[in-house]
Amino acid sequence: MSERRLLILYGSQTGYAKDTAYRIARQAWRRHFSVSVQSMDQVDKWSIFTTTYPVIFVCSTTGQGEEPDNMKKFWRFILRKTIPYDALSGLKYAVFGLGDSSYQKFNFPAKRLLRRLQQLGGTPIVDRGDGDDQHYLGLDGALDPWLENLWAVLLDRYPLPKPIVPESVAPDPSCDIDYIDEHIDTSVGKTELIPGTHLAQLVKSDRMTAPDHFQDVHLFEFELDDSTQIPQWSPGDCAVLRPENLDSDVNDFLQQMHWTEHADKLLQIKPRDESIIPKWIPRCTTLRWLFTNYFDIMAVPRRSFFEMLYYFSSSENEKERLHEFTTSEGQDELQTYCMRPRRTIVEVLDDLPCSRVPLEYIFDVFPEIADRSFSISSASAVTPHRVDLTVAIVNYKTLMQKPRVGVCTKWLLNMELGRTVGLRFAKGTMKLPAGPTPIIMVGPGTGIAAFMAFIGDRVSRNISANYLFFGCRNEHGDFLHQEQLQKWVSCDKLQLFCAFSRDQENTIYVQQRIREQGDLLWSLISEQDAIVYVSGNANRMPDDVRQAFADVIADHGVNDAAVYVQAMVKTGRYQEECWY
Repeated sequence: MSERRLLILYGSQTGYAKDTAYRIARQAWRRHFSVSVQSMDQVDKWSIFTTTYPVIFVCSTTGQGEEPDNMKKFWRFILRKTIPYDALSGLKYAVFGLGDSSYQKFNFPAKRLLRRLQQLGGTPIVDRGDGDDQHYLGLDGALDPWLENLWAVLLDRYPLPKPIVPESVAPDPSCDIDYIDEHIDTSVGKTELIPGTHLAQLVKSDRMTAPDHFQDVHLFEFELDDSTQIPQWSPGDCAVLRPENLDSDVNDFLQQMHWTEHADKLLQIKPRDESIIPKWIPRCTTLRWLFTNYFDIMAVPRRSFFEMLYYFSSSENEKERLHEFTTSEGQDELQTYCMRPRRTIVEVLDDLPCSRVPLEYIFDVFPEIADRSFSISSASAVTPHRVDLTVAIVNYKTLMQKPRVGVCTKWLLNMELGRTVGLRFAKGTMKLPAGPTPIIMVGPGTGIAAFMAFIGDRVSRNISANYLFFGCRNEHGDFLHQEQLQKWVSCDKLQLFCAFSRDQENTIYVQQRIREQGDLLWSLISEQDAIVYVSGNANRMPDDVRQAFADVIADHGVNDAAVYVQAMVKTGRYQEECWY
C-alpha cells in the first residue's frame, strides 16, 4: 500500500487559510493519514520536487489579488525560469483558494498557483476549490463539498486501514503544557522579535476629524529607534502592527475561564510539531502573556472553534448546540448566531458557561491575533525616522446593539505616548513611478493615506504634476490632512479637487469631480501617459470611479472606453488598493 501521508501547505494573511489547513488536517487524522501542516514559506522548497505523497495547497487572497505574505517566497521560487518544465511530474496535489467574488481578482493566487503547478508537470487530484466570502454560508459553502470530493478520491487511492475515527473523539492536542517551578531560569518576557521588526516609539496620537463628527480618524506618529538600522520604505508601502489585547479584557477573560489564580504562574510549552507555534513565542511563559500577546479573544470565532469546543462541554444542551454549528446543515444557524451579529469568543464563552477549554488545547482552539497593515502617510525621503499612520477607528454597534471597537484601534487609542512597539514594513500594491510622470490620485476618506506619502516624496524631488481627487462628508468635519494639502496647493506642487458630499443639498462624490475635469484628465492620460491611482473603501467607490474615467475617455472619442481602461490596468497605468 502507498504511504498514507499528506502535506498541507497554506498561505494565509488573516488566519482563515491557516484555520482551513488545520481543519483539513484534523479530517485527515480521522482517516488515519500522517499529516504535516506548514506555511508555504516554512517548507523546504526543494523538497517539493521529490515529495511522493499528495500535497494540499490552501491559499487566501490579499490586496488586489496578491499572494499572502507567508506564501510570497515560495511563489517566487516556483516561478524561476530555470526550473525544468517536468520538475513536478511526480507531484499529486489539490488547491483550494479563499477569496471574495466581489473583488475583481477573485482567488487569483490560487488560480495562478494551479496554473504554475500544471506547467511544471504536476497532476491535480481534484478540481480547484474556490471559497467565497459572498456565499450565503461563507467560505464553507464551497469548502464542504470540495472536501467531500477530495476524501472520496484520496480514500479510493489510499484505502482505510481501519474505520474512520468518529467525530465524537477529540483529536490529540498540539502541545503538552505544564506549570513549572518558578525558580527555573526561563525566557519569560525575552521574546524574539519577528524577523524584519523595527522598534518605534509613539510620539503623537491626535484626532483628525471634528469632535462632533461621527467617525473618529486618528493620526498616529511613530519615531523609529535610532539604535536599529533605519529602514527605507517606498511610497505606498504599509506599516504592519501586531496589536495586543487590553489588560482589562484579558483580566475579564481569565476570570471567565477560571484561570485568574494561575494566570501568572510559569508554564512550559512543548509542541509536538515545532511548526505549530511561531519561534517568537517563548516556550516558558504565562497564560496572561499568551492571552495578551498571542491569542485573539475578541475575534469572531470560526466554525473550527465550535468544532473543538464541542469536545470540552459538560452540558448536553450546549454540546447539541455546538454540534449543530459544526454541520453543513447548521451553517445558516451559525451565521445567524455568530457571524452576522459579530459575536466574539468572549461573548460565546459567556453564553456557554459549561464549555471550557483544557490548558493543553489552547493552541488548538483559540486563533492568534492577526497582524494589521496600514498605508504609511509619511515619505521616508522627507522624514526617514518618522512613520505616520492615518487610521479610521473601528467603532460600531452590532445587531445585538453592543458597542464594538476594533482590537487594533482600541490598542492604539489606549497606548500612552512614549510606548515602544514593534513595527514592520510591507510592500503596498500601488507603485509610484520613478520619474516625473503625472499622477492622478483618487482617495476618498482614509484612502488619502498612501497619497500623502506619494505627494510628499514627489515634492521632495520637485515634481509638481500631482492631481488629487479627495472626498469626504464635510469640509469642516473630516477634511483629512487639510493643512498640509493646502500648503502643497499654495506652492503649486498639487492640484486638489474636493468633493464634500454633505455640504450642499445634492450629494457630490469624487466621480462627479472626475467628470467635471474630463478635459484635463484626458490630456494627462492620452498625451502625458499619466498613471491613475484609486484607494479607499471597496463597496461601490472603485466601480463608480472606474466608470467615471471610462465616461471621460468615451467623451473624448474612444469607442470602447471600458477596454481602454482595462488596458491601462494591465500596463500598470490604472492601479487600485481598496478594502472593506
